[in-house]
Amino acid sequence: MRLGNFKVGMPAMLAAWTLVVCCGLAASVPQAAAQSFGSMSVTDLEVERDNFFRSADIDGDYALSSEEQLSAIGARNATLFECSDSDGDGVCSYAEFLASGQQVFDELDVNGDGHLSPDELQ
Repeated sequence: MRLGNFKVGMPAMLAAWTLVVCCGLAASVPQAAAQSFGSMSVTDLEVERDNFFRSADIDGDYALSSEEQLSAIGARNATLFECSDSDGDGVCSYAEFLASGQQVFDELDVNGDGHLSPDELQ
């Protein structure tokens, strides 16, 4: 099986999928996670954003149209899943989504402590 430019075997795909599912379940509710553990790190946010992107990318083209983004946000905190369309093509590529994650984190981390508190996630 091919994933982009990489040839990936089935065991590797299964392992990766298991990791994505487990991480997605663990970080499916960011505010609740922050309340339970006291805060959310940039790594926690990246996992949540990756899970969001993968679930929102309905057509599997590694880019989110505005329709896919709006449909996937639903009741979630929209700020966590913002994306800067840096090339202006009207879609949010996976690379653009990843690149905008740090900007989102920095904007939410009001006190600059490197963690998002439950208050900062509201």
